[in-house]
Amino acid sequence: MKESTSLFLGVYGIPEASKYLSHTPPFTNGNSISVEKLRYWIRTSVPTINPPELPIHQHLISFNDLISMRMVAIMRSRNVKLEDIRKAERYIRKEFKIQYPFINRDVWTYGSDVFIQLENYLLSASQFGQQAMSFLKEWIQKVELDMIFDQNDYVESWSPYLDITFDPKVQIGMPCISGTRIPSRSIWRKLNVGDSPEILMDLYDINSAQIEHVIQWEKRLEHNGHKTPIPA
Repeated sequence: MKESTSLFLGVYGIPEASKYLSHTPPFTNGNSISVEKLRYWIRTSVPTINPPELPIHQHLISFNDLISMRMVAIMRSRNVKLEDIRKAERYIRKEFKIQYPFINRDVWTYGSDVFIQLENYLLSASQFGQQAMSFLKEWIQKVELDMIFDQNDYVESWSPYLDITFDPKVQIGMPCISGTRIPSRSIWRKLNVGDSPEILMDLYDINSAQIEHVIQWEKRLEHNGHKTPIPA
């Protein structure tokens, strides 16, 4: 594993990050990721950032932090214990000098263990680097589900929904219509003030399917019933 050298620019408040993570399956043990739960995960595992131009009390996280928490959510949905996730994170960070251990393609789970690839060997990071038996390769599951990776196998962007992509190099990481610089929230707001889909399709050169997917995505984010996520 190598440290990512990409410049990640996304910046997110914890409440908005909670919304993004809560409304993207698989859901953690059937429940949403509340702001309190996300604050706890961040406080005990990853750093927050506070750009100097923002109020000191406004805790923010980066795109790397968001993806790290996305990976944690996937692992927790598979009943991997938070304690084992922390063990794996500490092991990878210490042994490989990687600040963000969970933004790499080569992360797997089996039972409550977290595995990483080292050359031709599969290691249990949650068991402090213990080499895994070869037969486990047939059973382990990749953690990444909806992410796009760069040539170094680090997360480059995240596509949590049809036609919706988070790219830290585009609009400071806001969710945008895939392949464009158009924030989904901009389309949603214009629809809510009375602009028709046809007007927006012509104005932004997008199609009806993209409009519909924006509507579905934004409705998910506005849904307050955390226990029962809105279906696609």
